[in-house]
Amino acid sequence: MGGDRQRKSNRILGADSMIFVTIGSMFPFDRLVRAVDRWAGHANYSAVSMQIGAGTYHPKNAKWVRTLPPDEFSNAIRNCDLMVAHLGMGSIISAMQAQKPVILLPRKMQLGEATSDHQLHGMEWLRGRPGVWIAEDESQMEELLGSFVDGKLNQAIEAASQYASVEMIEKVKKFVHAI
Repeated sequence: MGGDRQRKSNRILGADSMIFVTIGSMFPFDRLVRAVDRWAGHANYSAVSMQIGAGTYHPKNAKWVRTLPPDEFSNAIRNCDLMVAHLGMGSIISAMQAQKPVILLPRKMQLGEATSDHQLHGMEWLRGRPGVWIAEDESQMEELLGSFVDGKLNQAIEAASQYASVEMIEKVKKFVHAI
C-alpha cells in the first residue's frame, strides 16, 4: 500500500465508508480492477476492498481476494457504501437488493473481457436509473469514484422487488431480442 502517507476515507460518509469492487465470476476483469486501484492510489483512498477473480493484475492500493464465499460476498455488499462492478445482471440485482449505489463498467468483447457486447447494450437501458452510474471507460470510472467520495453522487438506488413490473419484463424482452 502507500507506505506512511495518510490515506483518505470518504469525506461525506465518514472514516469507515467502504467501496466494494466485484468483477463477477465468469471472466477476469483486470481493466476494472486496475482502474479502481489506480484511482485509490492517486486519491490516497484506503477504504477499498476487491474481489478480483482469476485476474492477473494484483491491486497495490486496496485489500483484495480472488473469491468470496456467498455469505462473505453478501456481507461485503451489505457493509459497503458503494459497489463497483461489471455490468452484469447478478451484480446489478445484488446492489438493488442491498439498496447500494453502484458504478458499472461494461466488459468489452473486443478486449477479450466477454463473449459478446451485451453489457454495452445494457448500458443504455440502465443509464439514468437512480443510484446507478455507468462508466464508459477507465477515466470515467475514476471521475465517478472521485465524485462519489466528494458527495456529488448521492442518489439512493431503487430497491429491488422480488417481482418484476410489467414495464421491466417488457424492457428485458426487448433487450434479449436485440442481442
